[in-house]
Amino acid sequence: MSMSNARMYGGIGAILGLVGPLIPRIGFAVEIAGLVLVFLAVKIISDETGDGRIFSDFLKAFIATVGGMIVFVAIVLVTVGTAFLNPKEFMPQNLMAVIGSIIVGFIILWVTLIIGSYFRKKSYELITQYTGVDMFKTSGLLYFIGAILIIVFGIGALIMLVAAILEIVAFFSLPEEIGKSEVTPVLS
Repeated sequence: MSMSNARMYGGIGAILGLVGPLIPRIGFAVEIAGLVLVFLAVKIISDETGDGRIFSDFLKAFIATVGGMIVFVAIVLVTVGTAFLNPKEFMPQNLMAVIGSIIVGFIILWVTLIIGSYFRKKSYELITQYTGVDMFKTSGLLYFIGAILIIVFGIGALIMLVAAILEIVAFFSLPEEIGKSEVTPVLS
């Protein structure tokens, strides 16, 4: 596989990941398809550069983010499900415990999003070093800042939207090939 494949897979995957939530009914499937394409693109870049850290860091980002989402959904389902099965949970004195559990779930999700975006940032910084496409570094940084500020909904979400758009531009800006002279060893 070549860098032109990585460019196409990554660009299309990033677009699908961005527009997926806007598509009724099949949006989740579109997002998953986009994620698979981005994963494939990052794997190709990792293989072409010979640096396994690129894919490894991206995989860590995925695991942290999805893990946080699973824990959050589990906490919410268990908390709300228990409250519905036991109507006494909706009493004012117990309602605070339900709300507190959901807040703990949000905090766990937030922390895992920050961790995940940190590893994505690291992966994208490595891609920038090997390809010279600075847009990856910018996109990774904005994902990280957006994750930190996601608790301030409008600001964090807006920053992550800009990061997603820059990610699309970055993938479509990848060079056709990475010449051996362009690949510089990275020490970390």
